[in-house]
Amino acid sequence: MQGAGSAPGTEDLGTYPYACDNGAEFTMTPSSDMSSITLTAGSQGMFTGSVTLNQSTSTAGARYEGSTASNTVVFIGAGEGVQLTVGSETTTCDPKPNPDSPPWNWGDAGEGGGVKQDVGLIVSESIVGKWQSVDDAKFAREFKDGGVAVDTYEGKDVTNGTWRVFTKENPITVAFPLEANAVYIQMTMQGTQANALNFKLGKLTPEELELVYMDRGGVLKFKSVQ
Repeated sequence: MQGAGSAPGTEDLGTYPYACDNGAEFTMTPSSDMSSITLTAGSQGMFTGSVTLNQSTSTAGARYEGSTASNTVVFIGAGEGVQLTVGSETTTCDPKPNPDSPPWNWGDAGEGGGVKQDVGLIVSESIVGKWQSVDDAKFAREFKDGGVAVDTYEGKDVTNGTWRVFTKENPITVAFPLEANAVYIQMTMQGTQANALNFKLGKLTPEELELVYMDRGGVLKFKSVQ
């Protein structure tokens, strides 16, 4: 059994708590490329400690499989809910309310292997909010629902525009090659010389955001603000 820190990049996309119909609780932490997830049991659990599950092929939703020292563990996600099987016991679990992050959305059950599309979906949901620059505290960037972006400086709006998420699996036309398992953000801001600004998502947690500037190089680092 692998521990919570054994999967690469497990903190990049955050950690999501669940509560189950049978009273069990756990948290789910996806790896940065969603090839695996780490489940960590709560005080009431169907298992103890942490277990890392690997993605497997399924037509019933996003499916991950692994094992504890004594039981096989199967995790199937569809929409915001999941079905968790440990040994011979199966239960349905729902996300616990979390003010710092929206629930993970696994997509429709019929999508089967379309898990990578959900990386873009969860980024689109999780990035919404106001982010303050780490390098210049006077600068903030806000991503709003509906693809609207607003840049402020010293609390005053300086420019606004639009934003959208894209991946190699769901691409748009850009002048650079797209990497597998990477998530990109394109911003079109008024008053900028470039028609569009393209970034690769370096890190996204409820507290931190890192955007790698694809057109000119450099990394923009932000922290979440209320």
